[in-house]
Amino acid sequence: MAQRFEHCRLVGNGITYLGRTGLFEDKGDKTGNEFQAWDYLEKEGWELVAVVNDDKGRPVAYFKRPASKN
Repeated sequence: MAQRFEHCRLVGNGITYLGRTGLFEDKGDKTGNEFQAWDYLEKEGWELVAVVNDDKGRPVAYFKRPASKN
């Protein structure tokens, strides 16, 4: 059986979770600041996959972690 992952992205202090279809879900978190967002994701088991700049030049970090077996 193939390993399944869930994904999210971080822009500034805003975390957006990606749906299983690859489309953005209407679910997000705001943390106090960018440092706290990175710390939160690390503690929740998220692994950094890539960092790219968006069309406004802001860094966007993409993360993954193993999906729960629900």
